[in-house]
Amino acid sequence: MNRRIGILGGTFNPVHIGHLTIAREAMKQFDLRQVVFVPTGMPPHKNPKTLAPREDRFNMIKVATRRHRGFEISRVELDREGYSYAFDTFTALKKEFGEEADLFYIMGLDSINEILSWKKPLELFKMCEFIVATRPGSRLRTFRRLFKFPPLQRFFDRIHIMELEMKISATELRKRLREGRTVGRRIPKSVLEYIREHGLYRD
Repeated sequence: MNRRIGILGGTFNPVHIGHLTIAREAMKQFDLRQVVFVPTGMPPHKNPKTLAPREDRFNMIKVATRRHRGFEISRVELDREGYSYAFDTFTALKKEFGEEADLFYIMGLDSINEILSWKKPLELFKMCEFIVATRPGSRLRTFRRLFKFPPLQRFFDRIHIMELEMKISATELRKRLREGRTVGRRIPKSVLEYIREHGLYRD
């Protein structure tokens, strides 16, 4: 049996409990050997002015995952110049892990709904399967309509839905941090200490 490896990408700005829960549940529900966190270097669809420095985002994941067996981090996007496209990332990861590894791209419903606007989306479907995290009761109308598009129909069995009872907004967390308000347990204690020590998300 091939190694099953989950890939969880994102800005992780900052990494929070929702990210860790998604990774943990994906490992459990889909029998993944490991989950690799891939922090984005320069995302094409985000305002770079809102991002903490890339090394800080990498280090926050490092302190958040150090006690979680099976969680790893990749610098594949951080160390690459230019925009971070999933197609380029998975091309590099397929080469790194080899043909004996089956890759599973872990993402949210909003991301999969926008996938046709991405670079070479049909080629991406050939390189990995998808684990899509949704909340119970999520409206899947756009998602279902998307896969009625003939070129995507043949890849529908490569999409797996994972329902999770969780909603955490990184934008709201950054706002609270800027204002000096509490974030409860939504950010791991080790990450919160790192944020304070390095003065991140202040005005």
